[in-house]
Amino acid sequence: MSNYIRVNREAQKIEVNDSGDFIMLELKNTTFMSNLIGLMRELEANSKNLLSQVPQTECNSVEEVSAVMDQAAEVCGRLAERTDEVFGAGTCRKVFGEHPPGIYEFSDFFGQIGALIRKYGEEEATRAAEIAEKYKEKYAGKR
Repeated sequence: MSNYIRVNREAQKIEVNDSGDFIMLELKNTTFMSNLIGLMRELEANSKNLLSQVPQTECNSVEEVSAVMDQAAEVCGRLAERTDEVFGAGTCRKVFGEHPPGIYEFSDFFGQIGALIRKYGEEEATRAAEIAEKYKEKYAGKR
């Protein structure tokens, strides 16, 4: 008889475009989740900062509007790099296409990612509770 252990390291495969490209959500990988949460916090902070500047530029010069747009492009470039670091090289191209994403596209993407994390997290919590209950009943009083 062989002894063996198999650890479930499955990830959720998420289709991201009509060409069938996908990304992986590694919900059981604490490093992945920590990096993803950090990226989402970065998006939130940058979004608030950029959006707070837009109303101030409405009645100002073209130069001021241009400066805000340059800042937005810089922020979105950093977010694109970080997104590719967290999900893997080429993620932004798969998700957003050939044009660089803007802050609204990032917000939409991460809003959908957040909803999937909640969904899969709830499913996993239910599954873990069922497993714990099964073993609790099986080994109750056998100490």
